[in-house]
Amino acid sequence: MTRPLSELHGPVRALFSDVDGTMTTGDRIEASTYEALERLGEAGIPLIMVTGRPAGFAHAFMKMTPVLATVSENGGVTFIREGRKLHKLYGVPAASLPEWRRRMHEVAVDVMSRVPGARLSSDSKYREVDLAIDWNEECSLTREEAETCVHLINKAGFLASRSSIHVNFGPPHFDKLSACMTVVRQVLGSDANDLSPYVFVGDALNDAPMFRGFPNSVGVANVKHWWDELSHKPAYLTERAEGAGLRETIAHLMTLTAR
Repeated sequence: MTRPLSELHGPVRALFSDVDGTMTTGDRIEASTYEALERLGEAGIPLIMVTGRPAGFAHAFMKMTPVLATVSENGGVTFIREGRKLHKLYGVPAASLPEWRRRMHEVAVDVMSRVPGARLSSDSKYREVDLAIDWNEECSLTREEAETCVHLINKAGFLASRSSIHVNFGPPHFDKLSACMTVVRQVLGSDANDLSPYVFVGDALNDAPMFRGFPNSVGVANVKHWWDELSHKPAYLTERAEGAGLRETIAHLMTLTAR
C-alpha cells in the first residue's frame, strides 16, 4: 500500500532520481530544484540520476550537475565519476552493439510504417544503446497507439517501456533497476540485494521496475496520471508534482539526516 512521504524513515545513503517529470517541471530544472540538489550533496547524500534520456544527455548531466553517477537509456549506458574522469558502462557487451543497433533500426522502421505518426525521438541521434519512439514529446500519439508500438517492439524480441514522452526499447538484457544495482555495487560499495538504505523517486511507467526493486520508492504526485497502468506502484507518494515533489522529497530526507 502506498503511504504518504512523511512516513518514510531513514537513514538514507543516496538518492536515485528520475529526470523528466521528476527533476524537471515542464521541460526544465528550476533553480529551486537545483539548489535543493546542491543542499542534498552538502548534507552527504549523493545523487544518482536515472533516466530514459540518451547517453549524450547523461554525459552533459555529469559535467554540469553534482551527481555521482547517471544511468541513461533506461540502463543502457551508465556514467560513473572517477575523480575528474568519467567511466562508462554498457548494458550489453560493446562488441555486440553494431548488430543490436542494426536490428533495432529495422524494427523502428517497421513500427513507424504500421503506426501512423510515430517517429524516432529527436534525441535518438545521441543514443548509443537504445532507441526511442516519440509518442508524447514532439508527437501526439494516443496511449493506445503508444501501447501498439510497445507490443510490436516486444514481439520483435526487444524490451520496450513507455515513459511519459517516449517508447524506449533496446536489447532485453537491462533496465533501470539492473543498472542501479550495478551502481550500488561498484560505486556505493554495498550489497545490491539490499536496496533499503536508498531512496528512488520517479513519475512514469518506465519507473515501475524501480518502484518494485526499491523498498523506499517515492512517486511524485504526477505519477497518479499513470496510476492504473503501473505494474508496480511506489511505496510513498508526495503531495506535489514534478520538481516540487522532488524538492519535497529532498526536504524530508534532510530532516532524516538532521536527526
